[in-house]
Amino acid sequence: MALLLFDLDGTLVDSTDYLTRAIHLSLEDMRHIEEPSRELIQSAFGLTGGEFWSKVIPQANAQEIIMIRERRRIFLEQLVKGNDILFSGVRETLAALKKAGHTLSTASNCGTRYLDMVLDTQEIRQYFTSPICLGSIAGEKKADILTEHFKTFPKKDVYLIGDRSSDIEAARAHQIPIYICTYGFGHEEEWRAADERIDAIHKLVPMFEN
Repeated sequence: MALLLFDLDGTLVDSTDYLTRAIHLSLEDMRHIEEPSRELIQSAFGLTGGEFWSKVIPQANAQEIIMIRERRRIFLEQLVKGNDILFSGVRETLAALKKAGHTLSTASNCGTRYLDMVLDTQEIRQYFTSPICLGSIAGEKKADILTEHFKTFPKKDVYLIGDRSSDIEAARAHQIPIYICTYGFGHEEEWRAADERIDAIHKLVPMFEN
């Protein structure tokens, strides 16, 4: 049986529209900060927290970013609650892989509150064993998440499923296969070093049949 580690944004979920709205709401009384476009926000998925905010709202200082992040969290939870942000086929794919006996977990550069929001609002927590993210471990890069996983799980038959160069870099750091989701937020240049490509999440199921 395999250990399958999933990225979130661009792999399991697309929260771009809600996140864009949440950030814009967070900036309503900060007229000196330009509202980032949907395209800019989506291009920043996969970056660590500090890198994400530096790219999305470069005009904001450290104190403003702290305020914006907290506002964003509240608004995003309100906007996402009751709405489906999963890519088509995600829930069925996770259920099938879990039923087949594979162990599923997460490897995202997000914070703990975002991870919890996705798992709980999308009702997919039951499929994952020991889900963690960069915020969970106070790590610096995605490879650190894998290092943490390997304190619990054997480094055998492990696969990382993601959509960005940060996923490929993490997999290469630990010398494990990386499966890239081409329906996500990356681009051709990022995907060249992938071991496998999938254009729909459900295509993972036959790849991991017993």
